[in-house]
Amino acid sequence: MAVKRININKLRMGMRLASPVYEERDNKRILMLPANTLITNELQLSRVINSNLNTVEIDTETGGDTFLSLGNQKKWEDVVSSAKNKDATKAIITRHINTFSSSITNIASQNIASKMLIREEEISSLIKDIILFVENHVDLLLGMIRLKGVAEYAFSHVINTMILSISVAHSFKLDYADIKRFGIAALITDLGMANFPSSMIQRSSGLSKKEIEEVKKHPVYSRDFLKKIGVNDSLIEMVVMQHHERFDGSGYPEGLKGNEIHSLSKLLSIVDVYVAMTTPRPHRSGLPPHTAISDILKKSMTQFDLRIAKVFIKHIGVFPVGSLVELASGHVALVAGQNKSDQTRPLVIVLQTKKKVASFSKMKSKGPNVVITRGKWDLIDLALDKGTYGKVIRGLDHREYHVNPAYYLNQI
Repeated sequence: MAVKRININKLRMGMRLASPVYEERDNKRILMLPANTLITNELQLSRVINSNLNTVEIDTETGGDTFLSLGNQKKWEDVVSSAKNKDATKAIITRHINTFSSSITNIASQNIASKMLIREEEISSLIKDIILFVENHVDLLLGMIRLKGVAEYAFSHVINTMILSISVAHSFKLDYADIKRFGIAALITDLGMANFPSSMIQRSSGLSKKEIEEVKKHPVYSRDFLKKIGVNDSLIEMVVMQHHERFDGSGYPEGLKGNEIHSLSKLLSIVDVYVAMTTPRPHRSGLPPHTAISDILKKSMTQFDLRIAKVFIKHIGVFPVGSLVELASGHVALVAGQNKSDQTRPLVIVLQTKKKVASFSKMKSKGPNVVITRGKWDLIDLALDKGTYGKVIRGLDHREYHVNPAYYLNQI
């Protein structure tokens, strides 16, 4: 049961009471309607509304909700035309614009890959143009703000996915305008998730089979919303619809496979999964980047197109920025920058380590036999190294070493 307390004036037919409703009469507590009552007629509704109650609890899992679906969101031009105070409506949009643009900056600054990428001039320029596009389509702006309110993680996820997507898209030799369109699509792919109440999306107990099938319709809801608000762009629509399709036909919403899926949609599906795997969540740490890369390779020719996966990996590296690695010299390091000509010799932060004490080393543990000591570290370009450190020989799990990659990367 998902209980929600609402103002009595928001009670509607189709809602189910989560708790009994009583009325005080002659110093007696009289039951009006028991718990689990589904409001099906005006008499029930008026009895509760006309009582002396201010609020009532409803069960949003088995009955209606005050939540308004994305498709029923009122168009902004209609809101403005019926508004008594035009200046107030302008102030609302200004506030939302500020919230939207500042949120992108804040979210990007907390993600290692995004923070590094937005330093690149062309990436920064594309992001500004994508933000401007959303701001110029007010209904789309309101939809994104709505997504932020319903599912904060989904909002953060699409921002980081968009940034990495437009970076990798340069490998496809697209012009600026098409990369921008692709970036817009990446940003709004999960807009359809705003079609569901946060009480459902964020439920710790998970979703029912019926709810999972409904959530799988979110690309369709995203597309329909774009059509409703007049955003008519074939590339944006196609990528939005196809970003959960899979190479072997196991995806959704249409079960497309192989060459039925556009190459940019295939790319976005890989970036989407990579960002989801490597981003920390409240209930788990993010996977090491090289582990996520390995998983994507294993799923190539089934879920992912191997050709597109190779383009993605070549762009971000076998050991992406933020990867903890072991060097040929035995040193432990963090990858801080790529070397396109030799991915085993990137720019790295060589960390200071010390061996574990004897009592620890004797323990039968599969973990590392060294610990990282905060303090001294060196920024080394392995491409220029004269044999002191050598090349990367394997990836390590930063979680086992209790290393927060952002702590070091934020210092360079």
